[in-house]
This record gives sequence, C-alpha cells and structure tokens, in this order.
Amino acid sequence: MSSLLCASEREIARALVALGRVNPFLPERRVWEARALGESFVPGPAVWSLGDDGGENPNVQQAAGVAHELAEHMRRGLMRRAASVEERSLYAGSVFLVLYHRYQPAIAAAFGGADPQERPPEIESYREFLEDFHRYFGVCGPPEPTVDTPAHLFACFFQIMRAFDTILGTIVGGSLPAARLRAAAWQSIFSFDAGRYRRFLFRSMADVPTLITGPTGTGKELVARAIGLSSYIPFDEPQGRFAHHPTFLPLHLAALPSTLVEAELFGHRKGAFTGAIADREGWLARCPRGGVVFLDEIGELEPMLQVKILRVLEQRTFSPVGGVSERSFLGKVVAATNRDLPAAIAAGTFRRDLYYRLCGDRIEVPALRERLDADPAELGRILRAVIGRMVPELYVDEICSEVEAAILEARGPAWPWPGNVRELAQCARNVLIQGTCGPPEPVLDASDPFSDLSDGALSLQEVADRYSRHVWEQQGTYKEAARILGIDWRTVRSRVERSRR
Repeated sequence: MSSLLCASEREIARALVALGRVNPFLPERRVWEARALGESFVPGPAVWSLGDDGGENPNVQQAAGVAHELAEHMRRGLMRRAASVEERSLYAGSVFLVLYHRYQPAIAAAFGGADPQERPPEIESYREFLEDFHRYFGVCGPPEPTVDTPAHLFACFFQIMRAFDTILGTIVGGSLPAARLRAAAWQSIFSFDAGRYRRFLFRSMADVPTLITGPTGTGKELVARAIGLSSYIPFDEPQGRFAHHPTFLPLHLAALPSTLVEAELFGHRKGAFTGAIADREGWLARCPRGGVVFLDEIGELEPMLQVKILRVLEQRTFSPVGGVSERSFLGKVVAATNRDLPAAIAAGTFRRDLYYRLCGDRIEVPALRERLDADPAELGRILRAVIGRMVPELYVDEICSEVEAAILEARGPAWPWPGNVRELAQCARNVLIQGTCGPPEPVLDASDPFSDLSDGALSLQEVADRYSRHVWEQQGTYKEAARILGIDWRTVRSRVERSRR
C-alpha cells in the first residue's frame, strides 16, 4: 500500500502535530515551528510576550496554511484508500490546527462583548464548523470517535483561545522568569501534554487543586485569575452555546473572620447563626463545572476550616453551615499564599495532609527583583501594563517613558523592590498623580534590621514601629506578625502604616 505522504511531508505533519500539543510559552515551540516551515520559518525571541512585539508571531499563520495544504492533500488520498494508524493521527493533527485557526476568530467575536450576567451567546459559526468537521472526518474518522466529537473539539478550541489570550495578557513581561511563569500557568490548565488533556484529562483536571506561592505583591491573584478564566467549559450542542461563562470566584481569607469565611465558602441555612435570616449559597455551590474558587492567603486558614477544605478536595462534597445534606463541588480550587507552609506545618499551624493535597500542582511566582536581574527591560514592560490600565493607548508610550525615568532617578536600577510589583505600581501612580514617586521606604537588612539606627536619633515608638514592620514583612501577614510580637493584629497594622509616613 502506497503512503499518503512522502518522507518530507511526513516530517512536516509530525511537526504540526507537535505544535498542537506543545506548551506555546516554552522555547521548544520555536523548534517545531522551524521543522514545520523549513526555509519559511521566521526567527524570533524564544519567549512569547506582549512586552516588545505585541505578541505577534508570523509563524502561526504560516503553520496554519501549511496544515491546510497538508490536510487537503491527505483528504484527497483518503478518499481513495484507508489510512494507517499513524496516517490517521497525522491527518487529525493537521485538521485540528486548520479548524482551530479557522473558527477561533468567530468564537472570539461572539464572546467579545458578551455580558457575563446573561446567557452565553449563541455561536452561529458552529453550523459551519460541523460541516467542516464532517467534511474532513467523513473520509477518515477522528482518532478517538467517542471523545473527539464536534462539541468537545469546539469546547477545546474555546479553552485554548481563552487560555492563550488570558495568560499572555495577564502575565506580562519578556524575562525568562516571566516566560516560565506563563508556561507554568498553561501547564496547570492543560498538563504538559495537551493531546492527553484533550483525550481524557479534561474530565479530571478540576480534581487537582493548584497552589500558587511567592512573596507578597508579586501578582499571585493575577496568575490564579488567568487559570480560573481558562477552564474547560462544555459546549451545549442542542442550544448552540457554551454551558456558562468563565467563572472565577475569589475569597480573601485573611480579610474575613473565620465565621464569615465559612459562610461565604460553604453557604448557610436560615437560622444557622445570628443574622442568617435566609438560606444562602456559598462559592462552592455557585461554582459550575469548569469554574474556579480562589482561596487567597490559604496559610491564614484556621485549623477547623483546614479540615473542611481538605474534605472538599478529597471527597468533592460539602455541607452548608447549619445544614446536614451533602452537596457536590463541581469546580476547581486554586489557592495562594506568601507564607512558608512547610515552616507553618513544623510550627503546628498548618495541616500536613492539606499541604500535600494542595501542592500536587504548584506554581512559584518570582519576585520582581529576580525578573529585573534577568532582564532590566522588564521594568518598562510591567510599567506599560500598569499605565495601560490608567490612560488611553494614545498616551501610554509618553507616560511610560516619563514614569520610568522618574522611578529610576528616585530608586536607581538596583532598588530591591521589597513590595514587588505592587510597590512598583504604587510608585507609578504616585508619579502620574504627584509628579514624583516620593522618598524610598526603608529596606531593613534581614540579618540586622536596625543596622541604620545606630545614631540613637529614633524614639522608642519609632523603633517599635520599624521592628513591627520588619516582622510583618518577614511573616507576610498582620495575624502572624501579631502572634510573634504578642500584640493585637490591629496594633501591628497601625505600627506598619505609621512606619511608612
């Protein structure tokens, strides 16, 4: 039996299949693009970012064109004879790329102005997608007919589109640490093998929680939001629309007393406690299949609630406060903390079993100083993202240059940025509003926090304020600092705020 493809075409088809499975934010993407395009390949940066080139990659459309030519060539051959197992796989991989690039713009346009409070919009292009699907796979069924249905592939296309755009637009920067962070977020959504995800992992990835760690102010919630808005959402074929909008439900645990945390998370029944005048659903009940509940500052969770969260993760069930009936949790849990959880386990404040259940998928967000050490131009990229949220696009370049110059003059290129991106954003706002980012705040040396206080010019209150702030910066939360200092957390907060003046 003659082959559908010559040797060179077969290698191109294998590269196209790999492009459909590889993490787009890893440098190996370039390797497969080069193999698929040959002399037409356009070299570019190894990491893909919005920082310098708008995220455009000319090889993407070229690869889509090559996939189209190859898919049509193979389709004509398959009309004459059956395909081998490998040929079916290569054909399907090419067709998947063709269909994704053909219908991604229509899906994006339909959801572009959709109101998340309304029903998801009807996707009119799905009828054309069905025709193309049957046209291609009528001559040779998809690799796994029970899985690779039109509705499932359409849902995968929607997820890939959202994940790429959300990650690229949320996790800004062109440094290697930023690229690794984008790649880690993508892997948290699709695993390291997108083909395996499409075949069966899409059903069970929600069962695996994600733990995001890193210093305060690095943007852990942004990473969580990028993951949360990129979950798999089934396509309702009879209705011609996706089952629901992307759902991200954040709960900041350190900002609420434990009783309110429990009620917000699990919901409550009428009369469960004073003020519970009616039944109320919590985040776990409101989260649909494909939605995400984000637990920020998971390290601050009290032991009793740690047990309840562990039960949710292990059994996927929960009961409202004051209720006895169990309900199923359909979504995914993403948690974040700036605390050293192994140290908290050793101190007896965090459960070891909960930690092991959380850290099966762990993402470490790098400090701003680490990103700047890897690439000093990262400062301008992050500032552009910050300024872009405040001023019209027409003025972004002018304002960014002005703000960056003011910050470098006031702080210098070696400033440690202890408050990370949050501190940089505050400096940018100060420059924009006041014309200056103000005097640098003191950064105490970790080995000797009072090394700059030896002249005896500070009052006892000022010393106490500085030391309270030092403990707070080391521990990451007012609550933990208060425990170490033996004072109320509100006192810690007032001392920290006073030390900044």
